[in-house]
Amino acid sequence: MAYVDPGGASLKTENQKYFSKTPSSLKMWKMARELTPFGVHSNYRFTRPYPVYFRRGIGGKIVDIDRNEYIDFNMGFGALVSGHANPKLVHVLKERLENSSVLGFEDENSYTAAELINKRYGTDMVRFSTTGTEATMHAVRIARAFTGRQKILKFEGCYHGSNQDLLFSVKPNLDDAGLPARPSPVPAGPGIPEFMKKGIAISQFNDLDATTEIVEANQNDLAAVILEPYPMNMGVIVPKRDFISGLRDLCDEYGVTLIFDEVKTCGKFYGGAEEVLGVRPDLKVLGKSIGGGVAVSAIAGKKEIMENVGPGAISHAGTFNSNPLSMSAVVTSLRDVLTRQAVEKAQRLSDTMAEGYGDLLQLYEIPSTVPLAGLSGAISFNMSQPQNWREFLRGDIGRWNYYYLSMMNRGVIPAGPGADEQWTVSVMHTEEDIEKTIEVFKEVVPRISLRYPLLGVEESV
Repeated sequence: MAYVDPGGASLKTENQKYFSKTPSSLKMWKMARELTPFGVHSNYRFTRPYPVYFRRGIGGKIVDIDRNEYIDFNMGFGALVSGHANPKLVHVLKERLENSSVLGFEDENSYTAAELINKRYGTDMVRFSTTGTEATMHAVRIARAFTGRQKILKFEGCYHGSNQDLLFSVKPNLDDAGLPARPSPVPAGPGIPEFMKKGIAISQFNDLDATTEIVEANQNDLAAVILEPYPMNMGVIVPKRDFISGLRDLCDEYGVTLIFDEVKTCGKFYGGAEEVLGVRPDLKVLGKSIGGGVAVSAIAGKKEIMENVGPGAISHAGTFNSNPLSMSAVVTSLRDVLTRQAVEKAQRLSDTMAEGYGDLLQLYEIPSTVPLAGLSGAISFNMSQPQNWREFLRGDIGRWNYYYLSMMNRGVIPAGPGADEQWTVSVMHTEEDIEKTIEVFKEVVPRISLRYPLLGVEESV
């Protein structure tokens, strides 16, 4: 039978456009995969049919090696709330590089950076690290040392970096995940020792009753509850307000350390999730956006906990911790770039884009929701807004894949590469960027009403 593609609206047609638009990326990928597994240095960067390789970014745009320009709403998976090559950061970092990027001692800006962190995010003390993975690893160990207990409770679908202690039930297959009220810990791929399951408990996000039962059952050995206050590894999950406040009460009742993983959310709201939710954790992990694209993270929290970190006490070390580049970036980002006014303007742009998406999806009667979290949002092809990982999986991921590919082919990277990701609007995006994005979506959205192969969400992170 001859291939028929009415209106040029098929996934096959979009794949053909992708191949014709990005031949240099295909060539690069074929070479790279001979030296690097899957041709990428982070599993999250691999996409089908192959990843695009990029050359540079400026403001809210990014350019690939075929010189195609895109409006970028991935923004380094949320790290670039400051925008690509923000002029204020470029100026400061160039000057810093001329005076060494690593000194091996404390940098003169580390005090100011810590002061800005504590003031903005409502914490007492802070220690800087380099990556989110490091920061969650340290936060968990600090909680264990402080409480004298071992077990950690995390939520199904939440990702806390490649820290082995927490690399469970990130994107679990439901055949292995157990009952919703008592999920089983599912390792995120091979290589994680079986015994580590004993140190983890899993619960369902937004289910306070089930979480209460799990905390009570593990109360004698539960050191911490860790969560993304707005989970952003299943699109965007909006927390029930009584869920977050209920966790705070629960942790207080049983002497458990409450940890907010705000590696993403610290940049989605001016003061992070705590400012919006009105709930103060004992510890919080910050990252990505606080350095404007420079690798930096922080563990911050209450003095009674943090003051136990030190030589001969709780271990925390790292050659690149508080290095001059990252400290200069933190000071400039928080003081001069991510001002409240700039963040609020970016949030209005994000709201406008969400409204445009929602109106068009409704016009074409496509089952979907558009949940929002500050500067981020997501299109979820679900009948109703997901509340947790299992509800997220009910969405039409094949339809999402078509939406993503079609937008890219028309010069817009609408989100991170995967249905479990979200968009980020930076302080350098413009009204024109949003208007153009909605115009592109007007062309794409009628085609989304067709059905496409369900490729699914892969577990390995």
